[in-house]
Amino acid sequence: MKTKKMYCPKTGWLCIAVITVVLLIAVSCATREKTIVDRAGIKGTVVPTDASGNEIEMQDRGGVIINCIPLREGKQKQEMAITANTQNDGSFSIGLPGGEYMIEIFLEGFYVKSFHLDLKAGKRYNLGKIALRKIEVGEGMPLKNSEQKENIGSEGDVTIQPPVM
Repeated sequence: MKTKKMYCPKTGWLCIAVITVVLLIAVSCATREKTIVDRAGIKGTVVPTDASGNEIEMQDRGGVIINCIPLREGKQKQEMAITANTQNDGSFSIGLPGGEYMIEIFLEGFYVKSFHLDLKAGKRYNLGKIALRKIEVGEGMPLKNSEQKENIGSEGDVTIQPPVM
């Protein structure tokens, strides 16, 4: 009785090479440990809020600017700052070496949030949710030319005058 060979000389080496590569990849994936290297620095999420502390859902969060100013003994170390922007959802992650920092968070139309932070080398700090409060504008009395004496009702009132023709 004759047995039929299941080997094709033209494609046999190609099949063996493909099988070998697949086995090597499978073995390396099975033995590789997943290591996530968490870089040092800070992370968190900026949340714009109204005067009552309620989150403003429709506010664009991609324009938030975060300045990390290095300090030495409470004073600015150099004339530089590490600056970053948030993602569209308000989240951020900034790699920083250990040391003292003044953190300032800006968003147009909102009060600036600033705080001091002492980072330990190699540590990652989760600042959580950082609320930025919207600047609420009250009603003011517009002044036109010299019709009235200059009288600013309260802090934050703005005088708007039309252009003189």
